[in-house]
Amino acid sequence: MTLTDSDYNFFGRRQILDVLNKRVLGLKDGYRQNLALVGSRYVGKTALLERFTADFEDRDVVILYLNLESRDFAYFTRQFSKGLLYHFLKKKNLPLQEDLKLLCEACRPLIPTTTAAVESIQTLFKEGKSNEVYAALLNLSETFCQEAKKSLVLILDEFQNLENFPVTNVFVELGKRIMTQKSCLYITTSSNGLQAKTILSEKLSLLFGNFEIIEITPFDLATSQGLMDHNLEGIKIGLHLKNFLADFTGGYPLYINMLCQELICLTALHRQGEIYAPILTQAIENLVFNPWGVVSRHFELTVTELCRGKASGSLCSLLVALAEGKHRIGDAAQYLSLKPSLVTQRINSLLEADIVEKNGNYYHIKDKLFKYWIKYVYQRRMKAIDLEPGKSRKMFKEEINKRVNEFQMVSRKDLSLRIMDLLHKFDEEAFELGGRRYKLSAFKDIAPLKLRLGAGNFLDALLASSSEGQWLIVLKKDPVLEHDLSALAQEIKKLSPRPGRCVLVSLSGLDESAKVRALQDKWWIWNEGEVNTLMHLYDEPYLTR
Repeated sequence: MTLTDSDYNFFGRRQILDVLNKRVLGLKDGYRQNLALVGSRYVGKTALLERFTADFEDRDVVILYLNLESRDFAYFTRQFSKGLLYHFLKKKNLPLQEDLKLLCEACRPLIPTTTAAVESIQTLFKEGKSNEVYAALLNLSETFCQEAKKSLVLILDEFQNLENFPVTNVFVELGKRIMTQKSCLYITTSSNGLQAKTILSEKLSLLFGNFEIIEITPFDLATSQGLMDHNLEGIKIGLHLKNFLADFTGGYPLYINMLCQELICLTALHRQGEIYAPILTQAIENLVFNPWGVVSRHFELTVTELCRGKASGSLCSLLVALAEGKHRIGDAAQYLSLKPSLVTQRINSLLEADIVEKNGNYYHIKDKLFKYWIKYVYQRRMKAIDLEPGKSRKMFKEEINKRVNEFQMVSRKDLSLRIMDLLHKFDEEAFELGGRRYKLSAFKDIAPLKLRLGAGNFLDALLASSSEGQWLIVLKKDPVLEHDLSALAQEIKKLSPRPGRCVLVSLSGLDESAKVRALQDKWWIWNEGEVNTLMHLYDEPYLTR
């Protein structure tokens, strides 16, 4: 099985795959809901689309996929035209061609109007009439649908790159066609969420409500573990090492896949049927530390691309500052001995490049493994005086082993201790979690508490005091039911003074009636993902179960 096999590259994401299938089937019934898939690079958007196109079978629906990353207008023109004719022949079970002229000859007897339009587009392109070519390509979709009597799904991967084409008002023209083409469903993707949402809300403002935005996020802990089990079938690996890898990679499927492949090679080389810490350390060294390791080389090229130009030194230094935990503008400015206004300019460049994300007044490197590489590989290379490679390699191995051991120790802590450590880090900051904004007080005293839930049943909780009053944080690993909240309400009445803020940390979620009750009682509800967002913001390992 190869790395390009869609069965191998695709894992999880079943709910999103179901949405894609539902929207395409809805198109045949006259219901059209365009989609925008937004997520960081290497999070699995393309693998998802590859699986979708490989699995979808309907003779009346043509799916045309166009990857616009680092592609020019000539590519877009050629692949749009060729792809439409190619997939038409494929649906008809007719002999397939790769050459455009041969495709036109094969399609002319069946769809003459579409074929003539394709040939006209090629003539316009040779004459350098980019605006006319673009308009004709967008019109080609509707011409094809009407003549071939088929629906079309047009997938524009990294669609924001359309604006690099030599076309006037490229998104305005696209918007006009989307408004009128009832038989064509558009699926756009972008690795730059900020830029994509700006395009949808401003340049395609009339269509903003017509696009269903789906966030493609890194895998959670359970899905990351499942991907490792899938890749490492037949090879044993301890739960604590799987948890470490999930946290270390930030849940990015690409990194998990590459590390699993390296682990498979190393276990075969050493003839071992189980992965222990030394093999894991070696795999990470090979990929992340070695200058010619796949991940290390990729990150090196990323930094080189980012840090070109006059401000290159400051931008690279800012990446180091962020990796060192200087998440506020003021802290980074002090670390770099720069004016805050200059740091803000550099931060904005990283935001636009989608390398950094903002939450409240905090700025973070989005890719957790990239952040680790900046801190423990790139920064040390920049500071190195002794170029002896063995010394640097030894330091890196020691660091990895230290991280594995520390992660194991932290993971063994009880949930109440993990949350208590987290609360101690709050400092009057406001963050967004799950689409809601929360003001997090600086706490003076935090004490554990047991809340009674009927005969013999207790819940762990924390009482945290701040200048604004007292918080009650209730912790539950199992699902929360409505009767749990009723019992909690009775217990809260016994507390003196009454807490001004109640937070429910529910790792397994709430049933619907419990959720309604909690919202009515004005509880803040934090699920596992939202707590791990806070862990990430404060540079703490993710929660494990």
